[in-house]
Amino acid sequence: MQAELRALLWGVRHCVIRGYLELHLEADSLTLVQIVQGTSACPWRLQRDMDELMIFKQSFQSITHCYREANTPADHLANFGADACAGHVFNTFSDLPQLVRGAIRLDRLGLPTFRTRCLA
Repeated sequence: MQAELRALLWGVRHCVIRGYLELHLEADSLTLVQIVQGTSACPWRLQRDMDELMIFKQSFQSITHCYREANTPADHLANFGADACAGHVFNTFSDLPQLVRGAIRLDRLGLPTFRTRCLA
């Protein structure tokens, strides 16, 4: 959950720097959504990051939960970030990895995404 919170904080901070001030946040961690909404207590180890996120509270209108399967582009980007040696900012759609662009296009068309798992 700490990684999710830090990613959320980084994204909000980056959007505010670029002038985006009416954000809608989505996260696939229901617990994190409830903490940000104030309906669940924040674990002490997350409090510092949560306090910093709340500095930007006026910049996001809402935060909602979405299932991981509904967030395929973000999941692909998280995997890309985990595999990369350094941080990367994508400034245009064409800069995104091909797999991410494809997932976004499928999402725009309203097509469902299915997670597959290899069984050994």
